[in-house]
Amino acid sequence: MEGLILFMNRKLERIFAYIGCIWQIMVGVITIFPYSIWIKKQGIMVTGSSELNISASQSVIDSIYTFSTTLGILFLGLGLLNLYLSKRLRNDRVEKKIPIWFIACGIISYFLMDFMSCFVFITSGVIAIAKNKSIKIINGHVS
Repeated sequence: MEGLILFMNRKLERIFAYIGCIWQIMVGVITIFPYSIWIKKQGIMVTGSSELNISASQSVIDSIYTFSTTLGILFLGLGLLNLYLSKRLRNDRVEKKIPIWFIACGIISYFLMDFMSCFVFITSGVIAIAKNKSIKIINGHVS
């Protein structure tokens, strides 16, 4: 019976979640710093035939810069939140909200076209839910 309890640890879903967290943090930092700075530099180098064209181009570049910086902050925040939630997964109890959140994160990542995060978070959530069922069965037989 003790072998079954050791089998029910949350190591595998934590590994998948940590991979997703590190990936999201890296993508967020890369999006905020090198990519957004590159976009801003592209806006500085805009030249045109008239002052109106330059002004319009600057406005579009500023909007893209703001969007990319916001997206980077979103990725960074999600990565940090998911890192915190990954550490809160407990081996000895049924987790309900965290696996659902991981699956929701995977779906959000899919729509943001971040397929790496999508795969690892959905995998982590599904494994956690499957282990929940096993933990319920083991706790029901042990008690």
